[in-house]
Amino acid sequence: MLKIKEITSKKTFLILIAIILIGFVMRVYNFEKSFNFGHDHDLYSWIAKDIVVNKHIRSVGQITSVDGVFIGPLYYYIMAASYWLSNMDPMSAIVPTTIIGLLTILSFYFFGKKYFSERVGLIMAFIHAVSFGTAFYDKWSVPTEPAIIWSVWFLYVIFGMFRKNLKLMPLYAVLVGLTYHIHIALLPILPIPILAYFMSKGTFKEKIKAIKIKNVLISFLIFMMVSSPFWFFEIKHNFSQVKSVIIASKKDLGNPTGFAKLKKVINASSWEMQRRLISEWPIKPFELMWIVFIFITYVVYKFKKISKKDLNLLLLWMFLIGLAQFTSKRVVSEYYFTNYLPIYILMLALFFDLVLNKKYLNKIAWVIGGVYLVTNFYWLITANDLNDSYFYKKQLVEYIRADQIKNNYPCVGINYIAKFGDGVGFRYLFWYKGVDIIKPSNSVPTYNVVVPWDISNNEVNKKFGRFGVILPVQTKASSEEWCKDPNNKIDPLLGYTE
Repeated sequence: MLKIKEITSKKTFLILIAIILIGFVMRVYNFEKSFNFGHDHDLYSWIAKDIVVNKHIRSVGQITSVDGVFIGPLYYYIMAASYWLSNMDPMSAIVPTTIIGLLTILSFYFFGKKYFSERVGLIMAFIHAVSFGTAFYDKWSVPTEPAIIWSVWFLYVIFGMFRKNLKLMPLYAVLVGLTYHIHIALLPILPIPILAYFMSKGTFKEKIKAIKIKNVLISFLIFMMVSSPFWFFEIKHNFSQVKSVIIASKKDLGNPTGFAKLKKVINASSWEMQRRLISEWPIKPFELMWIVFIFITYVVYKFKKISKKDLNLLLLWMFLIGLAQFTSKRVVSEYYFTNYLPIYILMLALFFDLVLNKKYLNKIAWVIGGVYLVTNFYWLITANDLNDSYFYKKQLVEYIRADQIKNNYPCVGINYIAKFGDGVGFRYLFWYKGVDIIKPSNSVPTYNVVVPWDISNNEVNKKFGRFGVILPVQTKASSEEWCKDPNNKIDPLLGYTE
């Protein structure tokens, strides 16, 4: 946070650099032990392998929770590039995830500075950089990770279009095209920039006249180019994804409706804000986050830190996302509301900017900022070692690989003693470490991976974090012919398509 007096450009630059450095440390510290290499990571690793090793040009990534609908391939190509440069090492995920995180910090600064003030931009960047929850979101490393930076720049476009900046139309086209690659939950807010433009000052006729056909055509071409993987896939597969969305919208899954659904939407959205901004301080009920948001928004508006129309556009964003989740027949998930985060951070920044202008409250704001920084660093040190992280999975795989080499097994079987969803995040690592896996049977030495290890404590030969390994009972090596038999090939990873 900054002093009330105007700062020089040099000071601003130094403060911004310090904020970025803090954000960098928050995102890379102890990465290997805090990297939750699960099913999604296994999937994008296999897709990266498909791109790099199999030379397969892809127009889709993994399948989404809507059967028949896929996420766009952009994130997977980014990961593929990082894997290619690192000789297919999964730890290379640290590069794109950190870059996206740091670019998001800068984006908050540019947005806040452009439409409010330099100090507001710095406060926004500070909150996002320091927060352990947002840093952990970046380290989560999933295809929806760019949703926050997308949301910041979409806000930038909304505010700009409201100010009649039609030069932003190409950027608007890029963001709309990227929606397929990031998250379909963002679809409800796509029309807001157009609405914002027509809410601006002037007559409807003047606004229509100001729109240049050339700009519209260029923007349309940009949109088609960015979203081209979607159109290629749909044309090739008879618009299967569009049909799947329509079918899913009509399919009743027996989820709550009415007030129970509304309560779930409020709870899920407030929990997402809580775990991003005050991650390890689980205040309950989570709905208190909404009360805090309403209070600071009221104060910010009352003291004219934001205009009524700008605020209405932000509230429309939140309403449309919430309405889409309320009316959807799908299960409500917390990460559908991650796009609320930039709005929440903006309101916090405007609130603290207001407080910093008050002589008797200035020091309190500084204390809060310092406490927030220290608290999040404390969480970084104490809550950043997962017992099911990449670090332990890698050790387990290396242990099995060493035992395989020691016993000269040409191939092995892997059996998971775990609940559904627990024995995940190993498949790519086995391939990467050179473990040839076939279907478990009496004809192949089979290792049992136990999750958690204490359910078979007396049988486990080696423990790694939450995981345990039981060595094969059948120690007779399989024949090369058995290992290569197509009938013994393991099934593809769940959700993986070529």
